[in-house]
Amino acid sequence: MEEWLRPNYRMKSIGEQDFAFHSHAQFEVYFFHQGDCKYLIHHSIYDLQPGDIIIMNGLTAHRANPSKFALYERSVVHFSPDWIYPVIEELRMPELLSPFKEMNNCLLRGQDEGERERILQSMKTMDHLMNEDSAFMMKPEVEAELKILLLTILMQIYKLSKKENQHLAMPKSEKVLHVEKIAHFIQTHFKKSISLEDISSELNLSKFYLSRIFKEVTGTTVMNYVMTCRLNQVKFDLEMYPDRTLVEIATESGFESQAHFSRFFKQRVGMTPSVYRRQKLKS
Repeated sequence: MEEWLRPNYRMKSIGEQDFAFHSHAQFEVYFFHQGDCKYLIHHSIYDLQPGDIIIMNGLTAHRANPSKFALYERSVVHFSPDWIYPVIEELRMPELLSPFKEMNNCLLRGQDEGERERILQSMKTMDHLMNEDSAFMMKPEVEAELKILLLTILMQIYKLSKKENQHLAMPKSEKVLHVEKIAHFIQTHFKKSISLEDISSELNLSKFYLSRIFKEVTGTTVMNYVMTCRLNQVKFDLEMYPDRTLVEIATESGFESQAHFSRFFKQRVGMTPSVYRRQKLKS
C-alpha cells in the first residue's frame, strides 16, 4: 500500500536534520505549515509562507532547505497516479491529474481557506487510516475510503489551480535569481564535464560568490547538486531502458569513471546499480 499512497500529516523537525535532493515515481502534494524554509525544485526556488501548497510530479529532483533555528512543520502525501487513475477514469475526470502533469511543479498561494482546510482534513484522516493495524488496512472498504480522500484532495487542488492569482510569479531577491540561474545551467549541462570555472565563466559570477550563495540558499554545494542531477538521471534510465548497459547509462549521464560511478551510486542509494535495476524492474 505504501508504494501507492504515503501520507504524513504535520511532520515536525528542528535542528541538524539534512533534507537531501531526491526524486520518486509518485506524485506529491506538499503543504507548508510553519518555519523558515526555501524549497528547490528543478531550477526554481520558493521562499515558503504558511499555507503554501506545492504540487510535484516527483521525478524532478527537489529538496527542502529549512532553517536549523526554527520549527519546520509540513504535511505531505505521495501517491501513485496509476493507483487512483481507474477511479478518475470511471468518473470521467482525467483533468484532476492535469495540475501535476501540466503546471511544472507549481506553488499554489492564496487566501482560499476552505479548500486548504479540506485538503488538510483529508490528509489527517488518510494518515490515521494508514497508521491503523495492517490487517485492517488491507480491507477493501479502507482502500476505498483512502481513494475517496485522495479524490477530495485532487478536487480541491484542481479548483485552486484554476483560480486567478494562485500561481503568479513571486518576487525574488537578486541572490535567489542568481541561484536559479546556476541551477538552470547545471540542469542543462550536467551530462557533460562541468566545473565551478565553467559556471563562473558562463554566468559572470566569481567562484567564491556562486559557491557561497548556492550553499546558503539550497543547503547543498554546487558540485553536490551536479552529482545529484547525474544520479537522478541514472536512476531514471536504469528503470526506463533495461537493454542499455550500466557503462552506457553512467557515461551518458556525466560520470567519467565507472569505478567512481559505482561507489557513488552505492553510497547514495544503498545498493549497487544492477541490484537497483533488478528491484525496479520486478516491481
